[in-house]
Amino acid sequence: MRSSASEFIEIPKFFTFSVFGKFSGSASEKDMNYKVVPEKREDGNVLNCYVWSGRNCIDKSENVQHTEYPLTQEGFDEMLAFLDNEYKSRPDCELIWKEKAKLAAELADDFRL
Repeated sequence: MRSSASEFIEIPKFFTFSVFGKFSGSASEKDMNYKVVPEKREDGNVLNCYVWSGRNCIDKSENVQHTEYPLTQEGFDEMLAFLDNEYKSRPDCELIWKEKAKLAAELADDFRL
């Protein structure tokens, strides 16, 4: 039995959010960060879903995409489909990160005494 609700990203199943648990994660190979925050509202509870790129936290990032879904199993399934599609639509970042890591190592070598 899989622990993640998604085939592509690590995310808990609906129960975690139904009891107002929050979750954030990343898929660094696709430069994708995500955060899911349930919210109690008088007009109906919702799942706030945030997606952004880069190495910064959500508070320090620009271009954070925000979508809302009903806090139901159906809303969760819709949100999960959105996150899976977002993941699949992004290019693989493996070469970009490897190049940046190589450059960082070279710069570190330059500064060693």
